[in-house]
Amino acid sequence: MLYHTSRIFVITVMAAVFNTDNQTANGSTLDRAAICVSAICLVQCLILPLLIVFSPLVSLGFFGDDLFHQLLLVLIVPVSLLAFYLGFRTHRNRQMLVPGLAGLVIIILAAALEDSTGALATALLTSFGGVLLITGHWLNLRRRRQLCMRPNR
Repeated sequence: MLYHTSRIFVITVMAAVFNTDNQTANGSTLDRAAICVSAICLVQCLILPLLIVFSPLVSLGFFGDDLFHQLLLVLIVPVSLLAFYLGFRTHRNRQMLVPGLAGLVIIILAAALEDSTGALATALLTSFGGVLLITGHWLNLRRRRQLCMRPNR
C-alpha cells in the first residue's frame, strides 16, 4: 500500500512538472528533470525508514543498496548544476542558488557521512537537502517563466 502510494505521488509530481504548454529556455527541461529526480530521492528517503520499521524481514533490494544512492547522486549533481548554471545565465537571480546549492551540499554531505551516521540521520539529512534542492529548482523555473512571459521592448 505504501509503495503504491509513493509510486502514485512520484508519477503525479512528474506529470505536474513536465506538463506545460510553454517550453521556455534551454534549461527548463533540466529543472523539471532535476525536480523529478529529487522528488524520487525524497520519496525513497522518507519511505525507506518506514519500510525498515514495518518490515524488517523483507529484503529492500536495489532501493536500499548503496549503489542506488550513488546512482541518484551521479544523476542529481550534474543535472542540477547544469540547470542552475543555465538558469542563472538567463536571469542572473542568485535567490535560487542559495537553497539549490545548499541542498546539493547537504545531499553530498549525507552521502559522504552515510557510513558514520545512522540510517535515520542520513535519511533526515538527505530529505532536508532534497527539499532545499527542489525549492531551488522551483525558484529557477519560476524565474525563467517570468522572463519568458515578459513582453519584448
